[in-house]
Amino acid sequence: MIGSCRRGGSEESTVGTDPEGTIPPMASRLVVALLPLACVAYAAAALAWRHSWISAVAGVLIALFLWARHPRARFAAYIFFSAMAIRGALTAAWATLAFAAIAVLVMQTAPARAAWPRLRPGRVRSDRMPPP
Repeated sequence: MIGSCRRGGSEESTVGTDPEGTIPPMASRLVVALLPLACVAYAAAALAWRHSWISAVAGVLIALFLWARHPRARFAAYIFFSAMAIRGALTAAWATLAFAAIAVLVMQTAPARAAWPRLRPGRVRSDRMPPP
C-alpha cells in the first residue's frame, strides 16, 4: 500500500504515523500548524499596533486550544474569528475582516475537521457533568 503502514508487519516502520496507521498528508500538517500560528501572529499584531491586550490574550488562548486539540477548540475558534470579523467590519479594518473570513474557511476544510472535530450534542455534557 502506498502511503500507509501495516500493523504488525516488520518490513515497514510505523514511527510517526497516526493511530490508524497511515501517514498524515502534508495539507493536514500545514493546517494543524499554521492556524494556531496565525492566531499567535494576530495576537502579536493586536498588541503591537492596537495595544489591545484582550485580543492578544484571546488569540494566544485560542492558539493553545488548537495546538492542544482541546475538544472545544473548534467552537472557541469560531467565536474568536466571528468576533474578529464583526469588529473588522464595524471599524473598516478590512485586513482583519479578510483574515477572519479566511480562517473560518480554513476551519471548513477536511484536515481542520479531522484535527478539530465538531461538538456532538450527547458528548458535550457527558465529559464534564454526570447524567441527571
